[in-house]
Amino acid sequence: MAQPTDEVTALEAAPFISVVDRELSAHLSLARERLASLAPDALELVDALVSLVEAGGKRMRPLLCYWGHRAGGGVSGRPLARAGAAIELLHTSAIIHDDLIDRSELRRGKPTAFGKLGGSAAVLAGDLAQAYADELLVGSGFASELTMAAFVHFNRMRVEAVSGEFMDLSIAARGGAGVEEARARRIAALKSGSYSVVGPRLVGASLAGAGEPVLAALRSYGEPLGEAFQLRDDVLGTFGDPAMTGKDRDGDIRLGKRSTMVAKALRLGSPAERRLLLERLGTGGLSADEVEEVRKVIRGSGALAETIELANELAALATASLHAAPIESNAGVALAALANEMAVRDA
Repeated sequence: MAQPTDEVTALEAAPFISVVDRELSAHLSLARERLASLAPDALELVDALVSLVEAGGKRMRPLLCYWGHRAGGGVSGRPLARAGAAIELLHTSAIIHDDLIDRSELRRGKPTAFGKLGGSAAVLAGDLAQAYADELLVGSGFASELTMAAFVHFNRMRVEAVSGEFMDLSIAARGGAGVEEARARRIAALKSGSYSVVGPRLVGASLAGAGEPVLAALRSYGEPLGEAFQLRDDVLGTFGDPAMTGKDRDGDIRLGKRSTMVAKALRLGSPAERRLLLERLGTGGLSADEVEEVRKVIRGSGALAETIELANELAALATASLHAAPIESNAGVALAALANEMAVRDA
């Protein structure tokens, strides 16, 4: 029998993402109708969610949920699409709160909820997205025992993402001599490992009733890939093309984010370069030239190249873990292709 190809797996998943988008649109439309009679003044919050969802996004997390479900022997259908939509709304909540924390004005090429509504209302919009995410998962249509098993992972996604985000904030606030690479990598794993990669796949697999061997294989794949995803995110956050990422590339420098890439630059740079980084990172009012000098130090120290290399190594480790994994063959091919895509993406 012919082996499945990347093209086959992509075509197989494309209709699922279309249904996810329809479920998102339908649920938010219904939510708007209910809120119109309950609290019409709050419709701005739902409209902010609709605007962000319709602005695009890769739908990577619903896609990982789909392939986690397939890896566990499940089949696609409307209940799974509703679960995928729940994961996308959870992501919507996270990025609304993230934009507030970072004071970001641009997301997916459009004004953020923070930019349009202000900080307090953005908190409420993000909270509302979480409520709708829970509602979608609970009402997805799977048997209650499968839904509850999936909800364990769904909730863990939030707990670990919040924990990693707080660690990131606290280190940036302290400033000082920087951050050890091991700690920076732990933050990357918490911020994206569970939330972006591990969690969505385990939600999908649990909804298929997958046993522990499948869940363990998906964890072995997802943990290194989750870190690789965050490392790539850090690279794009400083060196990405705003026309492709839809985000400002100076924000991480101005906020003083102590990413793995920054930790590497502090280790690899000369004393003068280290002083420049510590003086500039997290300093308000930097000129465009001053921000560019920080980028130059990160690149020139070798930290950028080393971070990209580490992301590629982690993605390769994730792919290698699939070779003996007890999962469906098409799912294995798709997950391997996704690992490569997530490590080298430009947006």
